[in-house]
Amino acid sequence: MKTITKPLALTAAITLSLAASAWAAPTAATGGTDAFTVLSLEQAPNWLNAQDVAAQLQAMNVDALTIGNVHREADTSGTSHVPDPLEALADQLGYTYRFVSADPASAERRGSIVISRLPVEAESGIEAPGMNYLRLNDGRHVVALYTQTAAADGARFKQLIEASRVGAPAVLLGANDAAVAGFDAQGDVARSNGFQSATSTPVKLRIDADSPAIAGKLLTLGYAAPVGGDTPWMDTSLNADARARLIVAKMTDDEKFQMLHSYFGLGKDGGPLPEGAVGSAGFVPGVARLGIPSQQSADAGVGVTNPGGIRKGDHATAMPSGPSTASSWNPEVAFAGGATMGREAWQQRFNILLAGSVNLQRDPRNGRNFEYAGEDPLLAGRLVGESIRGVQSQHVVSTMKHFALNDMETSRNFHSAEIGEQAMRESDLLAFEIALDIGKPGSVMCSYNRINGIYGCEHDYLMNQVLKQEWKFPGFVMSDWGGVHSGSKAALAGLDQQSAGEVFDKAVYFDAPLRLAVNGGVVPRARLDDMVSRILRAMFANGNFDLPPQHQPIDDAAGFAAAQRTVEEGSVLLRNANNVLPLGPEVKRIVIIGGHADKGVIGGGGSSMVGWTAKGTNAVPGVLPTTWPGPVIFHPSSPLEALRAERPDASIEYVDGRNVAAAARAAAAADVAIVFATQWSAESVDLPHMKLPDNQDALIAGVAKANPKTVVVLETNGPVELPWLQQVPAVLQAWYPGIRGGEGIAALLTGKVNPSGRLPVTWPVDASQLPRPEVNGLGFNPKHKPDDTIDYDIEGANVGYKWFAAKGLTPQFAFGHGLSYTSFTYENLSATAMGQRLVATVDIRNTGKVAGADVAQLYLKMPEGSATPIRLIGFQKVTLQPGESRRIRIEAEPKTLASFDTADKQWKIAEGRYELQLSRSANEPVETSPFVLSGGVVR
Repeated sequence: MKTITKPLALTAAITLSLAASAWAAPTAATGGTDAFTVLSLEQAPNWLNAQDVAAQLQAMNVDALTIGNVHREADTSGTSHVPDPLEALADQLGYTYRFVSADPASAERRGSIVISRLPVEAESGIEAPGMNYLRLNDGRHVVALYTQTAAADGARFKQLIEASRVGAPAVLLGANDAAVAGFDAQGDVARSNGFQSATSTPVKLRIDADSPAIAGKLLTLGYAAPVGGDTPWMDTSLNADARARLIVAKMTDDEKFQMLHSYFGLGKDGGPLPEGAVGSAGFVPGVARLGIPSQQSADAGVGVTNPGGIRKGDHATAMPSGPSTASSWNPEVAFAGGATMGREAWQQRFNILLAGSVNLQRDPRNGRNFEYAGEDPLLAGRLVGESIRGVQSQHVVSTMKHFALNDMETSRNFHSAEIGEQAMRESDLLAFEIALDIGKPGSVMCSYNRINGIYGCEHDYLMNQVLKQEWKFPGFVMSDWGGVHSGSKAALAGLDQQSAGEVFDKAVYFDAPLRLAVNGGVVPRARLDDMVSRILRAMFANGNFDLPPQHQPIDDAAGFAAAQRTVEEGSVLLRNANNVLPLGPEVKRIVIIGGHADKGVIGGGGSSMVGWTAKGTNAVPGVLPTTWPGPVIFHPSSPLEALRAERPDASIEYVDGRNVAAAARAAAAADVAIVFATQWSAESVDLPHMKLPDNQDALIAGVAKANPKTVVVLETNGPVELPWLQQVPAVLQAWYPGIRGGEGIAALLTGKVNPSGRLPVTWPVDASQLPRPEVNGLGFNPKHKPDDTIDYDIEGANVGYKWFAAKGLTPQFAFGHGLSYTSFTYENLSATAMGQRLVATVDIRNTGKVAGADVAQLYLKMPEGSATPIRLIGFQKVTLQPGESRRIRIEAEPKTLASFDTADKQWKIAEGRYELQLSRSANEPVETSPFVLSGGVVR
């Protein structure tokens, strides 16, 4: 058992007064200059005296501290190794800390450290291993800071700079002289235009009274004079806040109010499009005299939509559903999916994407679960955050939605989600908070529903107190389409923009009614300017002014690759008795049954439906419903044709499955029968039950009885009842697999790709295991009217696997469950903690005969009597060759260790005895370790 406490120097030295003053921005009063300063050290300290180090950094006006060629030890079991003291220092003082390595999956790594006292507007991450980019904001200027490790690829580094700089003054550390044209090089440092001077001074940083000082150099870069002229807001050396303030000061009231409400981009009641709209969800006219571009918003939960094909010739990649991305447990997959959607939006003239859905799955019957990322706040927040970051890497604003508790669609415009503050903060809001921290979305979309009786788009606590004040969200809050019920009340509560009110709301509240409120003093003019500034700030920060979208052909091949990778990593092998899968060469006769698998794969309905792709539109037209929230769509990616392409040596036939007896006869004559089962769901309506529709359970049972080697491929919104499970040896959950679903499923069934998906949700046996087994109003034409409230206090923060653990229930399949065609072992779990940082390492070995990936899941079992019995605190996906072993490092998300104190609005780690569990799923620990955490506040 380990009891870890902070070193005395860190415990005693870091105080609130230090946090307020250390590394203060240079001002005329302190003798500072209008410059950006970087301190580069030759080595990293093993420990430090926080008060002494911070005082020195303050005296030097250091904006960022960097250390290259840092070696991180593989094992944390030794008493000499604790988490990086610089990381602990950054945590205490509220600064950004980054460690970037060329091999982020390995525990023993070399890389570089960056600490910044300045807020971060954007950053690189898992998509650029070995490289680092931070866009920093000093209160007036913005600067792009780049570092790279010795192993980083020069061409990829150049590509990162060109994609992310957006005209900002830039500094390159550790780059070769020829990395990017237009930079002035001084040794291993290069600077771009936007700086008028540069000095480099040798320094020595004293880490304590007894240890030798660490040598380094202080680089001071003086900013160039402001651009000035008639459009000073086009000065790219200024940060987004300064640019927004400059342009708002020049706007008339009419121009300001024009920013505050969008028009329906498809026209009102079938009429013409608004002038200038390209055809999609929302449109805000620009202001030509000031160079403000129009806002063109596209629906894009799973790809860029083209409703009814209104934009002739435009198509996009239909990405797999949100649970498919979440099942990958891979931030790289999430980022790539977001980048695909962002790139294709930009190429279709959109600068805002209505993406970033974070709502937790509290009920598998929720019709919109296919847009979301599962039940756990850490997994959902991290992956949706990466998706948002991917969208915005393409200079397109992403939303984060639906804020908050829009966890059911039934009566979504009216019902009230009832939940206590602590439970809300530790579940749904924690997912949003993590996604916000990672993705930094330009906009947040408030939800339709009420939360504890107050509409989401009028909720002062959520929008003002939590989002804008506590989380310091600098962007703007837009409403959902039809989510606004007032003018001044909503504006004062934190809503910044009304969406398409002329079509979806009772009035355009943010036009004439809000004008009256402002002119009458009900809404202060400062609030009006704040609303406009937030919108324009998001546009400046994401390149809408500097890199406006251009109508270009999309890269179909790149989109297909991103979609197929998501299918392959996100499909979950739920069962594989007797190793029926993969289909071996001895399997010569295969029959595929049902699910329209000869034509395509099913997708979800509603505003996120991607109906126009490079492979055409609906492969199976006419399936009911054909009107909103339909039509039911099948993306043209045939599993039958894909499997025939993978197995040209086999005889593969198709039976539609409408006749159970005929399907059984075909199955009896085959070596293997594969049944494709589908379940359609859609926005605005919940599923009435957890059963497969259209007699598919009887079909599966009949086929399984005829052929003991039956495989079921599920294309569903989420978990369904599986009454035939024990008669079916193999089940693959493919979710809604998108435009490359057929190809991805065929690769998994044949073993060309080894399944590595793990469930992002708990799979109940049936609805009786849910917190609310019966919910009124579900489905089309329900027998009973919906309830006015949904009581989420029943489970509170115990969503999904936490509910099952608290109630002692055994699910059909646990959260995190998923099988592979190989096997893995774990050994030597070790962990240590300092302050709010907990780091675990463990050995993982591929003990099978084929390459594969496993997801190491780290859970914290809470002390006896805790309201929440267990929590996922970290995870790492690892790919290994047969026989390969690797020691991996998993760092816990600090807030998953803590509970939210509603009295003082802080996250607090309770001192006490815990148990770490390294698991294959939430109820399958393979390595455990008792652990003692010291108490403290998470910052």
